[in-house]
Amino acid sequence: MSTTSPPSVWTRLLVFALVLGGVAAAGWWIWKKQTSSDGSPSASRKGGAAEVLTTKVIKDNYVLDIVSVGTVRAYESINISANVTETLTSLHFDDGDYVKEGTLLATLSDSEEQAMLASAKASLSEEEREIERIRSLVKDGAVPEARLEERRTLAEIAQQSIREAEAKIADRKIVAPFDGWVGLRRISVGALVSPGTVISTLDKIDVVKIDFSLPETVLGQVKPGARIQTRADGAGDALFEGTISQIDSRVDPVTRSVAARAEIANPDLLLRAGMLVTVKIGLKPSESLSIPERSLVPIGSKQFVFTIAEGSAKRVEVQIGRRKPGFVEVTGGLKEGQTIITDGLVGLQDGAPVEESGQFTAPVEAFNPEVAQ
Repeated sequence: MSTTSPPSVWTRLLVFALVLGGVAAAGWWIWKKQTSSDGSPSASRKGGAAEVLTTKVIKDNYVLDIVSVGTVRAYESINISANVTETLTSLHFDDGDYVKEGTLLATLSDSEEQAMLASAKASLSEEEREIERIRSLVKDGAVPEARLEERRTLAEIAQQSIREAEAKIADRKIVAPFDGWVGLRRISVGALVSPGTVISTLDKIDVVKIDFSLPETVLGQVKPGARIQTRADGAGDALFEGTISQIDSRVDPVTRSVAARAEIANPDLLLRAGMLVTVKIGLKPSESLSIPERSLVPIGSKQFVFTIAEGSAKRVEVQIGRRKPGFVEVTGGLKEGQTIITDGLVGLQDGAPVEESGQFTAPVEAFNPEVAQ
């Protein structure tokens, strides 16, 4: 029985080298065929020059308007309540009424206080008569001067009792502290009310306040008096304009924002307290150099663009800043009016010949599945 010896090491190395060479040759042939076929990168070149789209470096506004969410607050707002515990005897308003400052809104039972007032007035009248009688006696020397002073003191006490009774009666009459609109009544006549019991509400909303937040990064650009615009879903398409009245003195360390308040005229009463609104603040425009975002070529942590110099591509490092849809701010490396390449950058090398085949028009619109075919 014969045995076959295994191939030597040199034989195996020779076979491996031949296979590797064959694979490399096949790969080179395939690459050569693809790069010379129609629609390939080489096909986009005329006479060896790559066809590219270009644009000019321009100036554009990179200060974007601030948009925030706010809440409507009444200019003045209170819960109508009593100062004392007493029975409600009458209401002098209807739901939704507009009332002026000082208008009587509700009356509480004050029979006891009225009796105290009548008693105090009677006491005062009695003391005044005694003062007149004793004054004549003092003049004749029939009674000492001290008797007259005693009656005068009693008269002052009666006057003080009158003022006390009148103050208690006033506490039982609830009046409007400012002009405004009364809300829905929460209680009926005959109910026992006490301090804190809400009878209704009173809001001044012909002018309203809008509370919203500002990012701390714009505090140097937004000051009291700045104009704002606001909209509310509940007010339809109405646009309201006003001014910032105050900015808080503290920045929230969690959200890095600061509370602000604006005042807006609301003559048609479309804005109601508690409504959610969007607030837009137009900042002062700030122009910077701008290029299409697609023209950037990132290499590592750096950003480059290609300019055109004497028919050849020239790679230039740039420094960038803020971005907005489709464009980026350039803070260094370019000058206004320079020509840069926006399309045809794939495989483009520094110094490669290029030919302008058109101008950049606009960024590609974002995909919208609702309108996709």
